[in-house]
Amino acid sequence: MTTTTAKKQVRPTAQAGGATDLSELVHYTPEQIEAAGWLPFSARTLRDKASARVFPHSKAGGRITFLLRHIREIAAMHEVRPASERKRPTAA
Repeated sequence: MTTTTAKKQVRPTAQAGGATDLSELVHYTPEQIEAAGWLPFSARTLRDKASARVFPHSKAGGRITFLLRHIREIAAMHEVRPASERKRPTAA
């Protein structure tokens, strides 16, 4: 008599540093981002700027989606730094 034992599947767990944090892999549609209020853009604007390659995005499966890192990058693109942090040209 033979018995087979199924291997238990182990899901990756978040570690210090978030190297395998599964929330970083979720794809959000422009409508989900607009509904959540994460960015001050409409779904149409997000889609248009992604199509024009102005905003970073994913196009897996032919649909425009955004990962959390894309959302963070878009937010950082629109940051305005104080004038005191600007580098002044050096006199030559």
